[in-house]
Amino acid sequence: MKLQQTIPFVLFLLLPFLNVRAQEQTQPSEKPDYFIEGGLRYGFALYHPESFVYLENFWFNTYEVRLGLQTHGRNAWERPLGNPILGIALRYTDYTDFSDSPELRRQQRDTLGKNVAVFGYVQAPIVRWGFFTWHYQIGLGVAACTKTNELLSLHVNPYINLQSGFDFRLSPRIDLALNANFTHSSNASLNFPNWGINEVQGIASVRYHFNNSENPKIKMDLLEKFEPYNALFVTVDPGWLWARYNNYYYLKTGISAGYERHLFPILKVGAALEFHLSNRLMPTREYKPVYDDGTSYEAPKVLFSSAVFAFGDITFGRFAFSVGAGAYLFRTPSNFDLAQTGAYSGTLDKMPWFYEKVGLKVSLGKKQNHFVGASIRAHFPVADYLAFTYGYRFWKF
Repeated sequence: MKLQQTIPFVLFLLLPFLNVRAQEQTQPSEKPDYFIEGGLRYGFALYHPESFVYLENFWFNTYEVRLGLQTHGRNAWERPLGNPILGIALRYTDYTDFSDSPELRRQQRDTLGKNVAVFGYVQAPIVRWGFFTWHYQIGLGVAACTKTNELLSLHVNPYINLQSGFDFRLSPRIDLALNANFTHSSNASLNFPNWGINEVQGIASVRYHFNNSENPKIKMDLLEKFEPYNALFVTVDPGWLWARYNNYYYLKTGISAGYERHLFPILKVGAALEFHLSNRLMPTREYKPVYDDGTSYEAPKVLFSSAVFAFGDITFGRFAFSVGAGAYLFRTPSNFDLAQTGAYSGTLDKMPWFYEKVGLKVSLGKKQNHFVGASIRAHFPVADYLAFTYGYRFWKF
């Protein structure tokens, strides 16, 4: 990851810990503050200069509807985040640039089609001052596309949403929101090709609160003191991918054993030892892989790797947004990687021992010893595979 990309990404992840002023000004409310929000997005798609020139200067509209709940600090994890908004959004995109000629619009519509995205999100304040709020947002979900193409080769793809903007209180029930938004959708190497599509758009929306959000305040209850704890856990992480360099499907399975510490109501940190085994499945087509110089080779049927992995979880009750990085200890064959196409790209180009992971976890059960989730493992910005996780915390102390 380049320095100019790394700094904004790290600052975005630190935003949950920068909203001190918002925490001090928020009081719990007597009634749940549910709302509905409708918005219009307008923006452009980032493109790959070497290939998809038709995405240059490509502008399009998106429409969205949101249902949300403004939290009021009744749970311990809400207060450090400044009492965030929790919600679900439905987003419709028509990849047609109506400023172009009808012939070009028809070509774009036939190429990219339309998509409908559904995602859950957390929106928390950075600064809250009177009628004004500056916020950030993290969202994860899926997008269903009407067309498959060289950017999105599956009809259903993982969907990532990052957003920051301003809310203006116009009345006790009406808010105006202005936001800048980045979205990424790709299939995490479940199929090939997998260039993905990245969108940058501005959003204007109006929010209606079903209950008067300025209703009388109630006295803050005495807060239960949070007690940090440690836990040992194991996970199994199955998934599959289409290897770029030989067009074969592989089943990829990971297992791990690790340690985590719940430091604060909203933060866990930990480390694990990971092992990954990849087995080639039945080939989907006749294909003889070749190196960049044109010489052919035998594609490996089995790949194995071991690694150490460190992570941090931003927790929202039973939910956790997880980000981590790992370093390989051993890889065989050492000169192959399923996520690459011939020569190494992404992180592997400069640091072949390094990978990243981002995902969502949900803890289950009364004692929250079990958890499930999904994560994308990548050599930034090239996805390795989409892992589905089951984990068990077998010892808490």
